[in-house]
Amino acid sequence: MQYNYFPGRLRFRDPVLRDTDIRKAALEVVNLICPKAEVTYKETTASILAIYPPEIVNPEKLQPLLPLLLKIEPKIRFYTPNKKPDILGGIAEIKAAVEKIMK
Repeated sequence: MQYNYFPGRLRFRDPVLRDTDIRKAALEVVNLICPKAEVTYKETTASILAIYPPEIVNPEKLQPLLPLLLKIEPKIRFYTPNKKPDILGGIAEIKAAVEKIMK
């Protein structure tokens, strides 16, 4: 998965995002991190783009999510449909962590 971050702009790009369930779960996490973000999905590039006011999201606060992302990264990189439950489970872990962080 490719991640591009610039204050006020975050993009995730990977063919796994073409899976509706995985994309929906990922979008839920993005919306939790920044409810004011303008989030779009582009099918041709299989990418999610979130544009948000940079002062609203503190990247240091999200640092604890990195190990959780790295945990599911190999499953995403070498995606097969039988890995889908593991990926969704990993996204659920990230979502739970975000909910704790954002309280």
